[in-house]
Amino acid sequence: MQLKRSFYISMTYVRIYYNKPPVLIQGILFPIMLFFAFIIGRVIQPVHIVSGLITMVLFLTSTSIGPVIFPWETGRKTLERLITCPISIKTILMGCVWSSFVYGFAFSFIPLFLGMIFFSIPFPPSFVIIIIGMFIGALAFSSFSLILSTPPTDTPGNTMLLTVLIKFPLIFISPLFTPITITPATLLSPLTYFIDIINVGFGEVSAFGNFGLLIDFAVVIAFGFGFLFLSFFIHKITIKRRL
Repeated sequence: MQLKRSFYISMTYVRIYYNKPPVLIQGILFPIMLFFAFIIGRVIQPVHIVSGLITMVLFLTSTSIGPVIFPWETGRKTLERLITCPISIKTILMGCVWSSFVYGFAFSFIPLFLGMIFFSIPFPPSFVIIIIGMFIGALAFSSFSLILSTPPTDTPGNTMLLTVLIKFPLIFISPLFTPITITPATLLSPLTYFIDIINVGFGEVSAFGNFGLLIDFAVVIAFGFGFLFLSFFIHKITIKRRL
């Protein structure tokens, strides 16, 4: 029952927030600007361009709605009304996850197909791996977005500042648009393992050896659940300061 209610909440969030300026800037404009900043003046293999663009778009879109919802709901006093309903804070948070997931998963198909067409990349031999990876990655990154929304503020700009301070260093330590080189910094980023999944889907060898694909999926899933449960814990503490 709570899961069903979270789906209804997510549909409302998608309808309300997908076209808000902070969401459009973080989810659409930033990937375009960063894409050109990364590739201009560099010789990059087409597969790495497409996998890097998918990763960047999926990550930035999946984490664009979550940080906006709670400040906006707090400022409009609608969060108080929602909490008085027979639903738990976890249900509300899962509604945020589903809305971010739908937004990110849907938009990630754009760089996938446009990249394949523009760079004349043949249909991937393991297309199913790419789709499953995008599905799991969107859920994991959507869970990550809940952590970015934990500051008890009613101003979306405050959470946007936090997202920039956290998301962009994470992007820059990740091997976007390049072959994966295993370093302590790249291993700390969940984007590294997601990029490896996409590369394997396009027919490349995993950077983590024979069992690399299993490692990739296990790490991304572990990151996702870790982000989700950590956000449950933090939001349970900060929710009282919002009311």
